[in-house]
Amino acid sequence: MSVPRRLLASLSALLALAAVLAGPPLLGPQVLQGADPAAPGVGAGSAQGPAGEFRKAEGTRQWTFPRDHGQHPAYRLEWWYYTGIVATPQGRRFGYQVTFFRQGLAGAQPHRSSAWAVRSLYLAHAAVSDIAARRYHRASRAGRDSLGMSGAAAQRHEVWLSTWRASPLPDDPHGVKIHVAAEDFTLALTLRAQKEPVLHGNQGLDRKGPERGQASWYYSQPRMVTEGTLTLGGKRHEVRGTTWMDHEFGTSQLAEGLVGWDWLALRLDDGSDLMLYRLRRRDGTADTHSSGSLVAPDGTRTELALTGNGNGRAGMTPGRVWHSPHTQGAYPLEWQVRLPGEGLELRVVPEFDDQEQRPTVGTTFAYWEGAVRARGTRMGRPVRAEGYLELTGYAGELGGALR
Repeated sequence: MSVPRRLLASLSALLALAAVLAGPPLLGPQVLQGADPAAPGVGAGSAQGPAGEFRKAEGTRQWTFPRDHGQHPAYRLEWWYYTGIVATPQGRRFGYQVTFFRQGLAGAQPHRSSAWAVRSLYLAHAAVSDIAARRYHRASRAGRDSLGMSGAAAQRHEVWLSTWRASPLPDDPHGVKIHVAAEDFTLALTLRAQKEPVLHGNQGLDRKGPERGQASWYYSQPRMVTEGTLTLGGKRHEVRGTTWMDHEFGTSQLAEGLVGWDWLALRLDDGSDLMLYRLRRRDGTADTHSSGSLVAPDGTRTELALTGNGNGRAGMTPGRVWHSPHTQGAYPLEWQVRLPGEGLELRVVPEFDDQEQRPTVGTTFAYWEGAVRARGTRMGRPVRAEGYLELTGYAGELGGALR
């Protein structure tokens, strides 16, 4: 969704990586045999299919935390996504993004007769937006779960790819510690939850198409108090701020005819939180399954149906377009958000334009993912917000991983 969020599209590249990272010697017949009926992630209405098949997101499930912070291997696609705005004591601000993706290769729990056997491939993206300097730093890694080189725990909030890691906090069932060391930046951040997770859609089942299984299980933690260090260009900064965390998993999400999505997550200064995603058709209009959530300060959630592209109805209207000099992608970076039923109108602008994740290891296409700010009114009163915007499908095809 963070939409179908959130860079899920990046997982389409892992389909191509599978042949390279796994290969016939690691994915022999023994890996696809057998099933474990006690595999984590099983919920009512999510029946186990034949060996080798993945479950579809449908029906209902009994959410249990911290277990559901862990991986759900019965589903093909899964990601843990963190975006935050942090600042030094002197007021220098940074945006950051860390995302771990999992691409399953066998739906039913296989019998792993070898430590070399591969069940899932992993991809991780990280980026730092230096807002004052208007510079974007990015890094990525890809790997497999054989020999424990990458993986995710089944019962707690823990996921890793080599030395990049999100680890659980012993005193906070929803908290996590993030450590990412890239070539030109390092993140060492502790995220603490202030509220219970927010379930999107219908009790966490977030539909993204009309057909069976075109959905994901999706929850967020919009306001995680964040503190730690950010090292950039060899200089270490003590930072504090707030992070939005998304966790989403499913098997087949997007309907035919959709080319990408526009996803927005904002923390408003009145204490409420807003998530919107606009599933985009080839003609640029919003699909009827575009949706979102408005979360009140007390955690109460209101589901939002985006009935149009703005223009007097609930929706997101694109504005100024930035043309990437790197990929020739044309991204709408300014947006008007209008939610008449909530008395909310916002103008969203980027902190700076060039926050594009360009093709790199494990990712064959580009997308825009960056820090944004917003101003507007709610019930006639001024309101401001900060957060992140994600734009996919503007610089090349996403591929078929989400179908």
